[in-house]
Amino acid sequence: MDNMPPAGVRPRRIIETHTLYSVHLQEDRTIKVFLPPGYPQAAPYAVLYCHDGNEFFTHGRIATIATERMQAGALQPLVIVGMAVNLARRTDDYAVDGVRHEAYVRFVAEECRPWVETRYAVRRDPAGRFMAGVSLGALASVSIHARHPDLWRKLLLFSGAFTPDAVRWLERMPSFSEMAAYMVVGDEETRVETQSGVFDFYHGHFLARDLFLSHGADIDARVAPGKHVWGFWQRQLPEALDWLDRHRG
Repeated sequence: MDNMPPAGVRPRRIIETHTLYSVHLQEDRTIKVFLPPGYPQAAPYAVLYCHDGNEFFTHGRIATIATERMQAGALQPLVIVGMAVNLARRTDDYAVDGVRHEAYVRFVAEECRPWVETRYAVRRDPAGRFMAGVSLGALASVSIHARHPDLWRKLLLFSGAFTPDAVRWLERMPSFSEMAAYMVVGDEETRVETQSGVFDFYHGHFLARDLFLSHGADIDARVAPGKHVWGFWQRQLPEALDWLDRHRG
């Protein structure tokens, strides 16, 4: 690893916080950017965009986990972009039938991505861009890929909110042949309470997996012990980051 400290020495982490005004959403959005130790010596870096961006850093501890794995030589350096959610409008933004979903997709693709790429030494090709989301954020990731396969093709999907309505939406999509995804669900996610109702994300995980595979997508689908909570997703991050490392173009 470039410019990494010796084993046992805590590497210096840099997380920069910005406020980006979205014309499409008509509001400010907080963007947190994790820069790996040694940045920018190994430029350009692969870049991972995360929905629920604050929570990925606080509850998911993604910067700590990534840094530890980089220091251990298990993960190549990468930049992580956390796109903060508007909690009051999360369903409106992330759900494929949400009233602001199209605006949110445009914010990510047309505002956040170009803004990151003009300010940071990151890759600008789909082989070097990744996207991650939990629950509805996972569904939003799939939706953004479906609309912009030229921008994002590689996804980390944690406990995707593949409800019956979402699966019907997936069935209407023309193709997922260019998609590669790491999918994981908890074995206790058969009855998940959400603001929109109670759903079986466990079996929805397999329905979505089979649909993606039928389109020729590259899917690594897993089940692990756990519930629909950040503690579960945090435990899955090391393996998800390993998958990301293997799929860098």
